[in-house]
Amino acid sequence: MVNMAKVLYTENVDPIGPEMLKKAGIEVVMADRNEEIIEKEMLTADAVVVRIYELPIPMLEKAANLKVVSKHGVGYDNIPVDWCKTHGIAVTVTPGANSQSVAEHTIALMMALAKNLAIVTKAYKEKGFAAKNTAPGLEIFGKTLGIIGVGHIGSRVAKMGMGLGMHVIAYDPYVESVPEGVELVSNKDEVIKNADVLTLHPVLNEETKNIIGAREIGMMKQGAIFINCGRGPLVDEEALIKALQEKKLGGAGLDVTAQEPCDPASPLFAMDNVLLTPHYAPTTHESAINVSRMAAQNILDILAGKKPEGLL
Repeated sequence: MVNMAKVLYTENVDPIGPEMLKKAGIEVVMADRNEEIIEKEMLTADAVVVRIYELPIPMLEKAANLKVVSKHGVGYDNIPVDWCKTHGIAVTVTPGANSQSVAEHTIALMMALAKNLAIVTKAYKEKGFAAKNTAPGLEIFGKTLGIIGVGHIGSRVAKMGMGLGMHVIAYDPYVESVPEGVELVSNKDEVIKNADVLTLHPVLNEETKNIIGAREIGMMKQGAIFINCGRGPLVDEEALIKALQEKKLGGAGLDVTAQEPCDPASPLFAMDNVLLTPHYAPTTHESAINVSRMAAQNILDILAGKKPEGLL
């Protein structure tokens, strides 16, 4: 029975999702990352919604009623998925719900780096109009955009890149088709070597962890732009920092880092060829509504005995 259930939200979300659950007669508890509330309410919760909160197995072992973990987003590295599945707990995600927002952020970082916007804005404030000649930008038209991971987000980035007149080359061993006009290759090195702009959008798992390391960075074009709006551990951050410091790369746009929040002492904050945002790419009004709604619907489906769209 859905109307006797309890859903725990470990973090705050757009109210549309919790309201959907309340209208279905479900008790909703908003913990706002309060550990004491989370630990207490997890004991009797039928479902839990998580954003970036790390769900520890010892806590889940005590959750006798738990039927579903609903991820508010698509990256599930903060959820012990295999453990959940072996213990009869469904895990769901919200595929496509924030894809447009993340794709737009990816393009925004690319354009800002290509046009040296942060550097020139700072120079304008310090030097006045003489800043006009500070750092000539780069035209994106005709350049090669390399994409690793062509799912919901990567495919949108590809379409946007082609709309800007870029040649798009992509690698993803898990897809059979890509948007028309995209060159899909079977070797990621081919993407890395040819990209003027390289952007990452694969799911983080053991196969993709450090998919970009010192070897891969070494084969990138001199002055190439690197973008990561996926997950921090996709990249060997030390190798990336070294390449940026040595000007091997023209710049990096990072919405994610190996450690989040990023250490304030990280060299990334000190480099003028780096744009750093705090896992901000999905943070739009539209995305918040879409993800909240889908995370709640996944729970309603599971409790009603239906297969949700985002079931892993």
